[in-house]
Amino acid sequence: MSKRESPEVQVYFQPPSASVLQGTSVIVLDIFRATTVHAALFAGGAAAVYPVADFTAGVNLRDCLPGSRLIGEIGALPPPEADFGNSPTEFESMDVSGWTVVHVTSNGTRTLVGSMEADLVLSGCLRNMSASLDYVLQQGSAQIAVVCSGDHGGTAPSVEDSFAAGAYVNGLRRVLPDIVLRGGARLALKLYQSYGRAPSRAFADSPHGDHLQRLGFQADFAYAGNIDADSTVIALTSDGSGRPVLERVPALLH
Repeated sequence: MSKRESPEVQVYFQPPSASVLQGTSVIVLDIFRATTVHAALFAGGAAAVYPVADFTAGVNLRDCLPGSRLIGEIGALPPPEADFGNSPTEFESMDVSGWTVVHVTSNGTRTLVGSMEADLVLSGCLRNMSASLDYVLQQGSAQIAVVCSGDHGGTAPSVEDSFAAGAYVNGLRRVLPDIVLRGGARLALKLYQSYGRAPSRAFADSPHGDHLQRLGFQADFAYAGNIDADSTVIALTSDGSGRPVLERVPALLH
């Protein structure tokens, strides 16, 4: 790729309005929860994951999809109507092969649904970072956006998502040294570098991480911070009824 053809990359530390993402290739991050859960599910052979914004919609969709499971959290814990919670290590230890999942979270699934106007939307995390970047670059997009789901329903930035966004920017710059970094991308890269490129150091500064640790989810941190542990690429598409659904993209040939 020549210098003239090098794409531009921007990082949004909180989800932007849908119109901002038109014409872009988007990678959505929710590092402690949603997008790392997706990596765990698809690595285990899940067939499809339907992201939805709230549990009322989630229950209704589960009822429309025979055999599906409803997973997710409110305040990091599953409400009574959920079949399972929202911990990636929970699904790592289960047989999820063939599952159709309806997924509700406070931040990540809302961000994914809100990104549908983009040209391409991937569910990304640290575990599938290089695979996700390879796929985006293969599409030849002139505009790449890394969107952090943030905290508190996307109303505040999160340390872990912002750090991971910097890791993604660093990965892009390593492949394309001439890539154009916009302001948010530059800031995310500096944040990533300030933590010595170590997820554990960033996670230790995360208020959300403190909350999860108090609830006993310590094992999730090592899992979420295992960079490039798998090569699963997860894309957001629409099913035959126009509903947003995540599906695994066949592994790229190198």
